[in-house]
Amino acid sequence: MNKTTAIIITRNPPQMVESVVKLFGFRVRGNTVYVFFAGLVLGVFCAIAVYPIHILAAGLALAAPPFLSVLFIRKFVAEKPRYFFWFWLDEKLQGRFLRKPERKGGGYAAAS
Repeated sequence: MNKTTAIIITRNPPQMVESVVKLFGFRVRGNTVYVFFAGLVLGVFCAIAVYPIHILAAGLALAAPPFLSVLFIRKFVAEKPRYFFWFWLDEKLQGRFLRKPERKGGGYAAAS
């Protein structure tokens, strides 16, 4: 009798799936959570610095950086393509028009 051998199918290496989490109802990439935690830590440091002045000012200083980090995430990260912030910053600094690309190196052919 003929023996049938199983076909071995080689698969592509596993692709890394980006971790996606829900933050305040928005789907964001996993690294974005660090932006929010940085806002929390900055809020605590600001509250500690402002506490000797007034307790209400310390409360505002505690809440402001996390609030600003959430605004940043909603404006530049949630439902936006990767590196959207850098695109937006470049557009604000340089304008919407294409600029001449910078040439690297100095060896140009001279016409004779």
